Amino acid sequence: MNKKYYWKNKQNDNEGKPIYLIRSPFGYISQDSIWQKFSDMADSVTAFTEEEVVKWGHNPDMFYREEVE
Repeated sequence: MNKKYYWKNKQNDNEGKPIYLIRSPFGYISQDSIWQKFSDMADSVTAFTEEEVVKWGHNPDMFYREEVE
């Protein structure tokens, strides 16, 4: 089984908020700014495998990631 991670962009938005990969209401993976730490992510951000991130056109090298247990 592939490991899942929370993905945080290495750059912040123009207001200084961190940008995370999330699952959109339409089912695709998009980026959004959220005022949270990795430890508080379970309610707001979906964990994805690296393969899912690449499939939706995101470059994994542009993100920090934290493994989900």
